[in-house]
Amino acid sequence: MPRYNLQKMIKLMLPGIFLMLLAPVIHSQLHDLNIIQQQLLNYMPPLLGGLAIILCISFNQGRLLLTTINLLCLFLLIQNQLQTSLSQPANFVLFSGLSLLFPLLQLFINFIPERGLSSRWLLRHLPVIISGYLFFWLAAQNHLLSAWFSALPVGLIQMFSDPYLLSQWAVYLFAVTTLLGLVILWFRATLADACLVIITLAIAAMLALFGETSVSVLSCTLGLILILFTVLFNSYSMAFIDELTGLPGRRALENTLRSAGRRYTLGMVDIDHFKKFNDTYGHDVGDQVLRMVASQMKQAARGASVFRYGGEEFTIVFKGMDEVSAIEIAEKVRNTIAAYPMRIRDKNRPGDEKKGRQQRNRSNRPEGTTEVTISIGLCEKTPQHKDSQAVIKQADEALYLAKQQGRNRSVASHIAQPRARKTSS
Repeated sequence: MPRYNLQKMIKLMLPGIFLMLLAPVIHSQLHDLNIIQQQLLNYMPPLLGGLAIILCISFNQGRLLLTTINLLCLFLLIQNQLQTSLSQPANFVLFSGLSLLFPLLQLFINFIPERGLSSRWLLRHLPVIISGYLFFWLAAQNHLLSAWFSALPVGLIQMFSDPYLLSQWAVYLFAVTTLLGLVILWFRATLADACLVIITLAIAAMLALFGETSVSVLSCTLGLILILFTVLFNSYSMAFIDELTGLPGRRALENTLRSAGRRYTLGMVDIDHFKKFNDTYGHDVGDQVLRMVASQMKQAARGASVFRYGGEEFTIVFKGMDEVSAIEIAEKVRNTIAAYPMRIRDKNRPGDEKKGRQQRNRSNRPEGTTEVTISIGLCEKTPQHKDSQAVIKQADEALYLAKQQGRNRSVASHIAQPRARKTSS
């Protein structure tokens, strides 16, 4: 399990890691831009930020919305107040304050549960993000920052490591925010949490290298691109990926069939006696069965695409295959699932692992297993089929025939079924 979680974390962070690795390459090319191109580059964060806000609201991505606003407020304050040297006391105080404010707000966003957007939710969280930046902006406008320079603690004046510009306190706060973000990512395992971690690291690097030309514009632009990617990918997943099994859903199946061409075979799959699993063991075990079947089908159906059609039904699309080739893979899938020992947990099993081991040692009886089987109906697309729905309908008829013949078998629409042998009297 730890290895699986680590692999999943790395996979979720890959888009952000790619952008961070790309940043130095892009930065090295920025000095070749002319004045007009540099001015256009400065408009990128507000434009991308506005687009990200619209998409976050449209797709109910609350934490990504707050992160977008956190990033935009940081960028706008830097552009308006920190375009001169940090040797000026007012600039140094503002920079020190922002280097603490941003990770602190990211830490706050990390711990917010994702429950969609509502007016009450926004009124509760949005002022927390805006108020800190508004405070520093008003202080800068009223020329109060330079007077605070002498009151700065040593932890904000002493740099963590030369020549980087982050103070000791800022590094500690960014480190804590990143570590807690990784812990949350470990347990939640969502792309949004990976996005928050990467953006925290990217802004830490940006502030450490603050003396570099256009580093704030580049970092904020790439961060907002990552947010846009995350929002769009999440919206795609909600529309096309089945949350329980992780398989593409019915919409994805429809898109696949539109581009499947003239030659393909479609298989309709149904779990045998699935209602009995739910009635006997409960819906939690029923969900376990669905996840197990989905996982085994995905592994065994090499060269084909597996979808969750709905309920206990799945669909396999064999692109470029006739029924003869498809039924070989279908039989492999069916046999793989029939041979898999589905372990059923005892309803009275203690929640504590130590007590559970003691109970097993006393009873000397292993937890029960049960057999799960599937039935498959196949249909190859022919010129007689007007559309994909006609293929699905005929595959459903083949599935019904497989059920009638005793379940746990594959039946193809255009392959003759062997006659039943007569028993001698």
